[in-house]
Amino acid sequence: MNHKHRIARYIALVVGGLLCVVGVLHDIVNIPSLTRALARGEIAERMGPQLMVNVALAGLALALLGILLVVIAPDLAKGKHAAWRIGIVIGLFLVLSGVAVYLWLPRESVLIFSGLGGVLCGPLLIWRKEFLGE
Repeated sequence: MNHKHRIARYIALVVGGLLCVVGVLHDIVNIPSLTRALARGEIAERMGPQLMVNVALAGLALALLGILLVVIAPDLAKGKHAAWRIGIVIGLFLVLSGVAVYLWLPRESVLIFSGLGGVLCGPLLIWRKEFLGE
């Protein structure tokens, strides 16, 4: 295991762990907030269930991406190309979705996802020749 593979593994573990935490926090914070907004009448009652499901699934999706990164981390340490590809796809998804959400609703806080995606993709793209085996 060379040092670049080891660094890629640690990056995947850190980003994956952060995504898991953010996904769980997303649901813990937003579902009660949404429930209160519905009770106050700030959101149309007919939209409530659909919005609740969307919020819950968004948090679940973030956590699932984080779990996937944690699962592929050992294969990144071994230099496996399939793990590299999965890491690139997740990183690009985070970068593009962060930028798209920012363009739709300009809040700097959503760019954290682009940052996480860049931290994940950057080293993997720079070291792509290290992951050509298997």
